[in-house]
Amino acid sequence: MAEYSNPQLPEEVNNSDTRPLRSFLVLASATLVFALAAAALLAFFGGSFARYLPYALEVRLAEPYARRMAPGDAVVEGYLQGLAARLSPGMDLPAGMQIRVHYIDEPMVNAFATLGGHVAVYRGLLERLPDENTLAMVLAHEIGHAGHRHAIASLGRGVAFGAAVSVVSAGAGSRVAESVLGNAGLLTLLSFSRSQEEEADSAGLAAPAARLRPCRRRFGHLQAAARGGGRARRARTAEVPQHPSAGCRAHRAPRSPGRAVRPSGRRGAHADPGSGARSDA
Repeated sequence: MAEYSNPQLPEEVNNSDTRPLRSFLVLASATLVFALAAAALLAFFGGSFARYLPYALEVRLAEPYARRMAPGDAVVEGYLQGLAARLSPGMDLPAGMQIRVHYIDEPMVNAFATLGGHVAVYRGLLERLPDENTLAMVLAHEIGHAGHRHAIASLGRGVAFGAAVSVVSAGAGSRVAESVLGNAGLLTLLSFSRSQEEEADSAGLAAPAARLRPCRRRFGHLQAAARGGGRARRARTAEVPQHPSAGCRAHRAPRSPGRAVRPSGRRGAHADPGSGARSDA
């Protein structure tokens, strides 16, 4: 017959040596330190990091704001889009990037590039350009900004932080990024460094249809036009510190030989016969 016993259990059998609260505090502290370190890295290197974010993310961030841009004159916008299509193939754009040109019917003497391959050209600029050669140079310069992803680099810290937060919470990351983009004046007030402007110049001069020997005097004309349009807040052609001077740009122009876009022969921009559009700016 089996014998049963009921021994006294040790006092510590139900008492763990571990301390749950202490473990929680250690893990929480480690998480906080990691988050602060990641935020510091993004604060210092966000601009450099942002330009390596997937291009699809950049397009997705820019799309809500691009839709807010009112459609421009269909004829003028079609012509500008056709010219961009002639310039883009030789500019080594990121995979999947499609340049979308917008025409803004306002007197500001300006053109700008923003997120997602979007480029805008103002009526005031078109009215002041002497021929298609000059317009091609300006457009190629802005496409250069888009190709090098200068816009997302300029917004880098906020956008990079939003992308990092989206790893944990897609909704929170999207709200952070949208807050940054919303505070950017619908992406029209981005400023680029002098080195970025020079990089865009080099990209523009490398475009097959924009290797223009006459650009040395064209840039001088653009600067004069910008000075005449004093209402422009940020004319791409104005002599502002971050932009290379006309002399600097002209100095680089002869190093990029190639074919030029044929001038239109009279003031204003004219459509390429194959584009089906014409602008008499």
